[in-house]
Amino acid sequence: MTKHLSDEHHPDLVREVWDLRRVLEGMPRQLYIQCVMMKELVRIASEQVTLYFAQRRPRELAKFEWTIDAKDPRRITSQEKWWRETLAALLESASRREPFVTVKDAGFNYKYFDRSFAIKHEMWFPDRPPEMVEGHDIRKMMTEQMAFVDSRSETLIQTVDVLTSFLRRLLAREITGDGVSQALGRLQICKQPQSLRVLTLSPRAGVRSDLSDTLRVMTRAARSVLKPGARRRARGTAATLSSRGS
Repeated sequence: MTKHLSDEHHPDLVREVWDLRRVLEGMPRQLYIQCVMMKELVRIASEQVTLYFAQRRPRELAKFEWTIDAKDPRRITSQEKWWRETLAALLESASRREPFVTVKDAGFNYKYFDRSFAIKHEMWFPDRPPEMVEGHDIRKMMTEQMAFVDSRSETLIQTVDVLTSFLRRLLAREITGDGVSQALGRLQICKQPQSLRVLTLSPRAGVRSDLSDTLRVMTRAARSVLKPGARRRARGTAATLSSRGS
């Protein structure tokens, strides 16, 4: 986080970044892992939702709202505060390697999305002069529309908890059967070769054969991000990597 700080940066920015680094250094590892996973979840969800609704109900993309199950209903914890404050900057940095995906095709309508979030932004680089890029305002799209809530008062959060519990039990083989995999799969939208992305902390870990079978059943039941009539067109037009977020 502090690697590229120099005298050209404002002292207030330098102090704020070092404060964020110190919080990170004191954060328990399991909470840091949760921060990384939540960042990936928000990035993947926003991209796939945008692709999905741009073909079906583009007006829905004019506004995003994020509701997160709070660790403490009385306050935002230091870990939640750190994640929210660093999310936009980390996503912008990540977008230099994995830009936000959009599709240039008449079947994809980004008018309402761009009207709300498109910006021109000067992007800083450590190894060359800043550049003006066209992108989407991550703060307006995510962190300004983010609420940490008590799950006891949010029916949708409770529903997600129930579904997550079923998914966890299925992956842990506490419950089995293609019927459960298919039911959970029908609630998912799929852009990648499989509807569920599996991450591991070990570079040598393999995927269990039974887990592979479960993922195949789940993926077959999932809804495609692309509408059936759009699949051939989307393959013919390379999915463009849209400009970076800010």
